[in-house]
Amino acid sequence: MGRKKGEELRRADEAKRLLDNPLFQEAFKTIREELIKHLLNTRVAEEMERDRLYITIKALDLVEQHIQSVLETGKLAEKEQEEFIN
Repeated sequence: MGRKKGEELRRADEAKRLLDNPLFQEAFKTIREELIKHLLNTRVAEEMERDRLYITIKALDLVEQHIQSVLETGKLAEKEQEEFIN
C-alpha cells in the first residue's frame, strides 16, 4: 500500500469517527438551527446581517462536506487497495 493511500485511509477513519460522534453531530445541528433561527428573525432592513448569517450557514455546510469528502476518498482508497490485493 502506498504512503498516500495509507494516509487517505487514516484520514477517512478520523473523518468517520468525527461524523459518527454524537457530540459532533449535536454541535453541527445546534449551530445550524441557531443560525437559521437568527436568519429568520432578522428585520427587513437587516440585509447585511442576513447575508452574514447565510454565509456562515454555507461555511458550516462546507466544513461538513469536506469531512464527508475525506471519508469518501478513504473509502475509494480502501476499495482500490482491496482490488489490488485480489
